[in-house]
Amino acid sequence: MTPLDKLRDLLDLFRQPDEASRSGRGKPLRQAAAAVFRGEAENRELLLITSRDTGRWVVPKGWIEKDEDGPDAALREAWEEAGVTGELVSPRSIGHYRYVKQRPRRGDVLCDVDVYEVNLKEEKKQWPEKTERIRQWFPVAEAIGLVDEPGLKDLIRAAMDLGEAA
Repeated sequence: MTPLDKLRDLLDLFRQPDEASRSGRGKPLRQAAAAVFRGEAENRELLLITSRDTGRWVVPKGWIEKDEDGPDAALREAWEEAGVTGELVSPRSIGHYRYVKQRPRRGDVLCDVDVYEVNLKEEKKQWPEKTERIRQWFPVAEAIGLVDEPGLKDLIRAAMDLGEAA
């Protein structure tokens, strides 16, 4: 990530999308994300992938389709974007964070992302977005430092604390 990208990301935290570009009369759009973990205690790792546009480290996330609920969407995104399958720790999200999704052609939108904790079941060598992203496992503490979204950092910390308590 270049210094210009970092500055743009920092400024985005203070920018709201134009009212006309939001759908649902200003209500944030919902997305679902999978925080995929493997290992236990001090060996616990989080799977991060690169975003397609900027190459930032993120967790798999995306739109909730009409025939899905949040947990189903999170598991689908984990497969499509990272090539992993897993089991939900709980059907309830560990929380949510908000960000501005930049869409140059259709206008930026405000998104609320529900994050679901997932334990790794299987990691495949081929998956739908393999040529578009890099996936990598990181110790949880290191992953927190690599993720840019402050709300997501907090959720990963909370999941790490819960995992250590179990």
